[in-house]
Amino acid sequence: MDIDIEEWAKQSRPAIRDMIDALGGNLTAFDHDPLSAMPLIDDFLLRTPWQQFELDDWVWLHTQLVAFVAEVLIHHYDGAWKAVSAPDTPPGWKPAIELLGRDQQLRHIAVTDLVHDELHPVPQRIPRLIERATALAGHAPHD
Repeated sequence: MDIDIEEWAKQSRPAIRDMIDALGGNLTAFDHDPLSAMPLIDDFLLRTPWQQFELDDWVWLHTQLVAFVAEVLIHHYDGAWKAVSAPDTPPGWKPAIELLGRDQQLRHIAVTDLVHDELHPVPQRIPRLIERATALAGHAPHD
């Protein structure tokens, strides 16, 4: 598996920062603690007419939420992007955040799968998404 995951993931942070900025969020606060944007993103999701979404809209929303969850896991739990083997996918790999749980076990959080699960069949609230991500990471919310 010869993948440059940094090249793949390098647009993640700028994309979520652009969204937060467009929504009138505080980028300085986000840079200090990505969770500061959770209420803003949750409100956006609540007001979004997802019933009218087309495929491109879902792809965009999925991408933004993956970037947000990744930023939280990277910032709060010293996570890092990694490519993990996924033979059932066309490229043969998935992006994941690698981190140590509280139990010092190495974990790989497939944020793309997590976000997909939380968006379908009905988008869930952002705090629930973050709670699931931190649980998968082996941490209590906001450790």
